[in-house]
Formats: sequence, structure tokens, C-alpha cells
Amino acid sequence: MTIEENRAFMKNFFERYYEKRKSEDIILVKGVGIPPEMLEDGADPNKEWNVWKLYPAVVTESDFAMHEEKFNVKLPECIKAFFSVYNHRFDDALGRNYINNPLYELEHSYNHHLANNGYLPFGWDEESFFIRCIDLTNMPDEEKCPIVEIDHEPFFDLMYDSEEKGILIPKEELLKLFRPVADNFYEYLNGIYNDTIH
Repeated sequence: MTIEENRAFMKNFFERYYEKRKSEDIILVKGVGIPPEMLEDGADPNKEWNVWKLYPAVVTESDFAMHEEKFNVKLPECIKAFFSVYNHRFDDALGRNYINNPLYELEHSYNHHLANNGYLPFGWDEESFFIRCIDLTNMPDEEKCPIVEIDHEPFFDLMYDSEEKGILIPKEELLKLFRPVADNFYEYLNGIYNDTIH
């Protein structure tokens, strides 16, 4: 897909998912300090609980270029579109996309042992046990880049051991820990929408 097609897909996904969650009363957030732009129209910013809304994201190509240089990885167009369409406060496996730090989830998930082995971390599962990654082996064909997850506890043990030795975790060691999640990022999002992926 082109970046325009990706953005259209993400826009449609977020709007449908937001409406679904709103109908289930799952878009209330507790606490003050939510940017006023993200509060439902007419909401009192001083209330303990509020309904948030999607807000158009303002992320530039230079923001992505900076992260590509920092992470030493080429970001797939689906990831760029995912982070640059809407700011949101979903708490599930989508991660949060804050107005003041729209690439927070990408930064929070990043790990050089994964990225340097061809796995781009982009978020965590709903329970924060598994780091979710795009397997970049088949790039630039994003539709053939599967989504995998790795349990952070055995992964971190392996990471600390490798760092004590001053080496990168060998890919074959990572392969033992990965579990498949979806055939590609688009199926991943459809799985979240359909409640088959958490």
C-alpha cells in the first residue's frame, strides 16, 4: 500500500474502533490533565472521569526520519500511517498516541537487540507481558511482514546476559522466544477490532 492508502486504512480503522469502544463505554479516562483538544466537546476538564476523542495527529516525515536514524531502521509505511493519523488514548494493545509525544509507544517499545535483528518493536500486548514487533524480513512488502511477540521476561534475561558479554543477542536465540500474532499489521489491527487479539 502507498502511504495514502495506509493513512486511509488507519483513519477508517481508528474511527470504527473508536465508535465500537464508545458504544461499549470503554473510552472514559480517569484523571485531569488530559489535553482539552482530546476531551469530548463540552466536557469539564476538572471532572474525575471524562470521555476522550480522537484528535488529528501532527507527525512529520522529519519526525520519522529522526527515529529512523536513531533506531537505524527503515520504518514501514503502515507504522508511519498508524502513528500519524490520530492521537488517541486507547489502553489496549494499540498503545497510547499522546498529543505531546505522538511517537511515545514506538519509543517505549524500541529495543536495539530486536531492531538490529530485523524485528521492529511497536507496542505491547494488553497485559504488558509481550513486546509486539513487525518482522521486517520481507520488506518492502509490508503485507508479507508478520507480527510476532516476545515475552519480555525471558527476553530481558537474554538481553542482560548478552550485554554483559558485550554482544548482540543472536537471531537464532530470539527465534526460540517469538510467537506469531498475525500475518501482517493490517490483520493485526483487524484482530484487535474483532477482539481476537488483545
